[in-house]
Amino acid sequence: MNGMDALARIYSETIRLLDVPLGWLLWLPRDVALLLFAFGTALAMTLARKWITNQDVLRRCRADLSRLKSLLVDARHAQDKAAMQRLRGTTALVKMAQLRADLRVLVVVIVPVGLLAMWAAERFDYLPPRVGDEITLRAFYPLSSADRLTHLVPGDDFELHSPAIQVVQLDPLDKSRAFAVWRFVVRQPVDDLSLTIRHQNETATHHARVGRSTHSPARQVHANDFIQATELELRRYSFLGLGPQTDVLGLAPWLVAYLMLAIPLVPLLRRIGQVF
Repeated sequence: MNGMDALARIYSETIRLLDVPLGWLLWLPRDVALLLFAFGTALAMTLARKWITNQDVLRRCRADLSRLKSLLVDARHAQDKAAMQRLRGTTALVKMAQLRADLRVLVVVIVPVGLLAMWAAERFDYLPPRVGDEITLRAFYPLSSADRLTHLVPGDDFELHSPAIQVVQLDPLDKSRAFAVWRFVVRQPVDDLSLTIRHQNETATHHARVGRSTHSPARQVHANDFIQATELELRRYSFLGLGPQTDVLGLAPWLVAYLMLAIPLVPLLRRIGQVF
């Protein structure tokens, strides 16, 4: 196993382990799940700050900054430059104390927050394929396979809506490769749907999960010369079905919605909980 395979295995195992405490969210409507996830992470960040930092010191820092701001206004009106310089220096010291507290919180939460972000990116970005939906499978080949035949082996777990035998075509989106496409429907939930493709004496199997709360990796790479990768076309999730199905400024649609929900919740929860 090379380094990339080892990292991929660690990643998949981490996601699987995080499904234990978090997977119940995925049985809810996806919009409700995202709302709860945003609230939960905002609440966790708020509680972490309350437990990790000295709240009495931070409360006094906030009061000191408010008082220093008032004194600085008075000094500016009196044109007392020495007082203004002294007050600015004191303000900087108080803000440095706040910054140290912020850094302490960051050091403690960065790993769990990173794990939560990794899980959410895997589970919220795409919707799992559903029973009865037409599903698209693509296989990718080198240019030398163009115009040759490839074959998806029919199975009992799915119903083909396109010919099993396809002609490999040049990929209009990537001139360096070729591809073939099949469409099919699954009539009942399947934990491990095996989609076996054959081409030039090679065999590759794409494993999929259909009708469940989670999905298998949409893109799977194969150690072959010709059948190099396979990919299921999954629908991207967007909150309330609004917004584009593509990235916005490099951010996935679910992430844009999550940030819009979670960012305002943090100061709101801090205000409600008297967390400084």
